[in-house]
Amino acid sequence: MTKKDRLAVISTKNPNNVLLETIDGLKKYYPEFNIVVVDSDSDNKQGFDMVPSDVIIEYAQNKNWELGAWVYAYNKYNDYQVYMFIQDSLIPTSRIHNLDTHDFIDGTLYSFHYRAKIADGGYLDELYNVYKDTNLHFLYGIDPNTEILGTAHTSFITNNTNVRTILQMEDAYIEKKITKTKVHSWLSERTGGLLADMAFNVRIDIGPYFSKKCLGRDYV
Repeated sequence: MTKKDRLAVISTKNPNNVLLETIDGLKKYYPEFNIVVVDSDSDNKQGFDMVPSDVIIEYAQNKNWELGAWVYAYNKYNDYQVYMFIQDSLIPTSRIHNLDTHDFIDGTLYSFHYRAKIADGGYLDELYNVYKDTNLHFLYGIDPNTEILGTAHTSFITNNTNVRTILQMEDAYIEKKITKTKVHSWLSERTGGLLADMAFNVRIDIGPYFSKKCLGRDYV
């Protein structure tokens, strides 16, 4: 497996030095990954001037939060073997223990974990409305007490075969032309956790290997 076979995608809006820290961390701890930054319709693009020249910037005018950024990147760069999708505020601080992207085990999802019930965090009616009559219709009317291992930040690492398991959450928003808000970002953390519980044989928490910076934004 060559560097071409691994891609890290970073979602950002109005980037600042934190994006540069995230890129530096990727280069230090995950040098085998190419890096693409997807802009979520920034008002201020000056921060992009400081991004290293070997990092691709996609001025996608993405308005669909982090999942929209992942879908945009995957649609354009769909021939990689292993993908890392992270928000710009997740700074790598060390390499994930035993992560071997040269021999990635199928059916494995690396994500940021928290335990909850599907109803925790509220807005369950909105979740039902989003997924009613879609390819994920089973989420419509799901038991509020369903326990999950959530995917915080909707950021994850997996191989190409399994990327769509998580990205399919975005299909309903595209089909129904739903304008997304922060609520939908919160919902994706829960629904992503549920899909991961159902579809992946191995789930690995990568929270200890990243530092989360609170940027005070309501959109990425």
